[in-house]
Amino acid sequence: MIKKLVDRRRLLAFTLVVVVIAVFAGRLFSLQVVQAEQLTAEAQGQIGVESVLQAVRGDIVDRNGSVLATTRELYDAKLSPKNTRENKGIFYRFNQSTGNREKVTTEAALTEIAAIVDRPAEELIKAVNDELAENPKSDFMYVKRGIDLGQLRQLKELGVPWMTYESVFDRSYPNGAVAGNLLGYQWEDNGPKFAGIERSQNECLTGEDGFETYERSADGMALPGSRVEVKKRTNGGKVALTIDRDLQYQVQQIVNLAREKTGAEWAMHVVMNAKTGELLAVAEDNSVDPNNTAASDPSRLGSRAFSSPYEPGSSFKALTAAMAINEGKATAITQSSTPYEWRPEPGVVFSDAYPHPETRWTLAGILAVSSNVGTTMIGGRVDKNVRYEYLKKFGLGQATEAGMPYEESGLLYPAAEWDAQSSYNIMFGQGVSSTIIQTAGAYQALANKGLRIPPSLVKSCTSDNGEVTEFNHGEPVRVVSEQTAAEVTDILENVANYGTVYDRVHIDGYRVVGKTATAEQSDGRGGYRSDYINSFAGYFPADDPQYVVVSSIAFPQRSSSVAGTSWRDTVRATIRHFQVPPSQGEYRKLPLEY
Repeated sequence: MIKKLVDRRRLLAFTLVVVVIAVFAGRLFSLQVVQAEQLTAEAQGQIGVESVLQAVRGDIVDRNGSVLATTRELYDAKLSPKNTRENKGIFYRFNQSTGNREKVTTEAALTEIAAIVDRPAEELIKAVNDELAENPKSDFMYVKRGIDLGQLRQLKELGVPWMTYESVFDRSYPNGAVAGNLLGYQWEDNGPKFAGIERSQNECLTGEDGFETYERSADGMALPGSRVEVKKRTNGGKVALTIDRDLQYQVQQIVNLAREKTGAEWAMHVVMNAKTGELLAVAEDNSVDPNNTAASDPSRLGSRAFSSPYEPGSSFKALTAAMAINEGKATAITQSSTPYEWRPEPGVVFSDAYPHPETRWTLAGILAVSSNVGTTMIGGRVDKNVRYEYLKKFGLGQATEAGMPYEESGLLYPAAEWDAQSSYNIMFGQGVSSTIIQTAGAYQALANKGLRIPPSLVKSCTSDNGEVTEFNHGEPVRVVSEQTAAEVTDILENVANYGTVYDRVHIDGYRVVGKTATAEQSDGRGGYRSDYINSFAGYFPADDPQYVVVSSIAFPQRSSSVAGTSWRDTVRATIRHFQVPPSQGEYRKLPLEY
């Protein structure tokens, strides 16, 4: 009897074990086969989520480290509407001030959130309720986009479990339109697009994204302590320009005023370091504000200084004089009996800007009165092929490599292609074109004892790890001898002290050097316009040149002398900014007639 009872119990136990095993096997089959796809999807939503660590675009700074363009890291604050209703809209958090665990309602939390993000509480609460009314399972809505770091910290301190945050980046130009013509801009249109320095230096400014992984719950919340950085992000490098922000600002104001006074089509000034070729200011009227390109005139979005060459006119007479002197064909006091009109060979005729009897001028006098005829009579003593080579050494006919994305080469045909008329006209700045940067570069060679240093705008790139790359803008070029450059400087100082030019450009205590230009421009139909581009190109102090300044005012409707007076304003601003000491000695007065 007892044995039968034991056997019966054993059978029951065995049966129970078999049943349990069968249940587990069935459950395992269900999990691994029947529900495998569903469970895998749920698991994917809970663990192993990859998040991009976006690289921050690098800054653009001026020569002193002042920030011209930067990237602000902002944040989008988001919430899960459906999760605000969990636990009957109640959650608990630790109150650091009291040291107690406190109960918080959804409405109270939304009120706190709204105060931090500067949004009416009633509006935010209504937005959440409306979202849930439309979709009770809604898991996403924005609370506020583009909040700053301070707001982010305050929100996180609230300890709200259904809030999430995402980093976003905003390109900012803290000085507005200052150097906007150089910096360019960036915008999103089927991918990022750039202009100006933002474009030319994009490789330096762009970093490399990293990424991290984290585990998340079924409702999309990141699980605390689960983040793992898989690849560290590398932020973009810092681009340093040669521009001086404060001087750039001052010169832009001068340029804007010059255009306003004259009703000109455009105006621009350049300030260059005479010893290094570094561009300290490149100012254009109504420069674009990269923060709001839509508000700018589309014609002002680029940089005319680098991309729009024009016939320079009489400022190039200084180059012709330098060639003749350097070739031993003339000196500052070389004499030339100069008529108003000259026909040097059949089919070639040109004249001076105003009628005059045949006058016995020296080369210094020819430049002082800006005689086309006198310039060609002396400059023509130099073979045209030699003159062409000089013009190339002065930087004409070849694009500068200062650091902008597009820099025009201007127009300089080979000497073999010059017709008879052009061979003469080029000597006084017609039939050839240059950007204002190229003109400044040519005068830099004269100011720097005959040695041209290629113009530079971009100084260096400093990578995220601190590695500095200096940019090479070209090798120095010996254009003329030191003696020739000194003699041309004497000639141009006499020009600056002659007639009405003196009244426009004179600065007490400072000896300045320069040449006027009133240049005709092509009308696009084979002729010339009836109005002009007025310029003044020069450098100072004459006793030891430090800075080159070129001003150009295009097609002024009134007050054509502003090119000289605004040049003087820019020189004064440069003197004040860099605290340039007064000049030493008196200038060498040259005979203008004989």
